Amino acid sequence: MAQETATAATRTSNGNGSSQDVQSLEMLRRGLDEIRQEAQSARQFAQQAQNLARQVQQQARQVQHQSQVAQNLANQANQQAQQARQQATQAQNQAQQAQSEADRAQSQAQQAQGEANQAGQRCQSAQDQADQAAYLAQQAEEQSSRAQDRAMQWELQLHQVRQQVRQM
Repeated sequence: MAQETATAATRTSNGNGSSQDVQSLEMLRRGLDEIRQEAQSARQFAQQAQNLARQVQQQARQVQHQSQVAQNLANQANQQAQQARQQATQAQNQAQQAQSEADRAQSQAQQAQGEANQAGQRCQSAQDQADQAAYLAQQAEEQSSRAQDRAMQWELQLHQVRQQVRQM
């Protein structure tokens, strides 16, 4: 079409008659109309491309925003996971401390049981000694009672002997 327009413009400039001039002008008008239509189509296409570019840019911003939100959520999840790990470590340390304290209490209880057993043995030994002392005291009392009986018998005999001596 551009070639036809150039040919028509050449004929007009050469001055080849008025009917040819009218035809050339008509062809020029048609060519200009086609150029205008093509320019309009190009403008529409450019507008569509620009709109598409805006949409793509907006979608890119949305994706970037969503990516930032996802990154923030991931960071929060990481922080929560780290806090959970720290709490688990603290709980484990506390459990170990509680186990150590329970072991110490168990050891102290065993030591106290041993001391109680020893005290019980000493108490039993003291009871045995007390029983033996009571037995010996009872025997001594019996011996004392027998000795007292003998002493009374001797005194009685002595008294009888004195009386006999007086009577003589």
